[in-house]
Amino acid sequence: MTICKKIVLSLGILGSVLYLITCLTPYINPAHGYFFTFAGLLFPVGLIIMVAWCLISLFLFRNYSWIFFLILLAGYKNISVVFGFQPGNKFEQAKSKNSIRVLSWNVNNFLSGQKMDPVKVNQMLDFIKSADADIICFQDYSSVPSKQADASTENIKLITGLAYSFFSEADKNYGVIIFSRWPFLHQTSVPFSNINSLESLQRVDIQTPNQVLRVYNTHLSSMSIHVELMDNNNFQHLKFVKYDKAILMKRDKLSRIAYFDKLHTKQAALIKKSLDSCHQPFIYTADMNAVPSSYVYHHIRSGLNDAFLEKGWGFGRTYDSLSPTLRIDVLLTSKSIKTVQYQSPRLHLSDHLPIITDIQIKP
Repeated sequence: MTICKKIVLSLGILGSVLYLITCLTPYINPAHGYFFTFAGLLFPVGLIIMVAWCLISLFLFRNYSWIFFLILLAGYKNISVVFGFQPGNKFEQAKSKNSIRVLSWNVNNFLSGQKMDPVKVNQMLDFIKSADADIICFQDYSSVPSKQADASTENIKLITGLAYSFFSEADKNYGVIIFSRWPFLHQTSVPFSNINSLESLQRVDIQTPNQVLRVYNTHLSSMSIHVELMDNNNFQHLKFVKYDKAILMKRDKLSRIAYFDKLHTKQAALIKKSLDSCHQPFIYTADMNAVPSSYVYHHIRSGLNDAFLEKGWGFGRTYDSLSPTLRIDVLLTSKSIKTVQYQSPRLHLSDHLPIITDIQIKP
């Protein structure tokens, strides 16, 4: 074996070991080590590199290639959730009989946190109207009345025909909201008291034409990687942030990511407890701020279906910046729910992409 081939083989072995480490993310709580936060984020990249290395080993190191293919398969649990294997599913605008259409979207406060762009807001409202959803779940929601672009709660009800709404406020005019075509039998918010946050897990029971459907909606704590360095004088607009504000005063954004991922594991524990206690058909919509290869995603999704994995293709990006592998917005369902179709339109309006799902409650 030539020196060049030995170097290539050594690099391949090193890469395989690092890939194996990223395969452990579903099993190891990042509270036990921040390294696994970044391992989860890097898994899709590691997967692509590992696949390429397996193909290279077939040609250069045929006698050893089977070992690398076994290592590749060791990541099956992450592979099965980071990539959708349902190509060619065209989304039909017309709803099928007995289907319920759900729109979930982090609407970024309808851009009210920055200099408001009425054109973009009206485009968002036009899309929301055209989606023809029966249930809408918004995260990062603010009711924004304006003469140029009316994104108020009442106007959204008017343009969508959804007469019922429940707004869980974490701060004045900020939080998560559910709109529904049908009345609520029960509604409540479970605050994330285990991280001392006013943000909450929102829960409603909706009387659909066939039977009662429970809808969960939430927003896990933002990792604040786009937040500028802060000090004690500019937290006024983050009154609902009750955890250690010192993390936002650090320049190191990697520290922020690791810190908030640890908070997410605590939120995930509260969420999972609530989901496991539900004995009726339900859906769970969320801006998870966690990727599918994370411990948080695997913990919450355990025993549930993911609408994207049921009907989607590719990496399914939902965060409209940074890496194309960031699918951090989800719609999960209990086993009693059938996913009919799924779509995430490439709308570059909010910093997140919307997801639309048609579901049916199994008899």
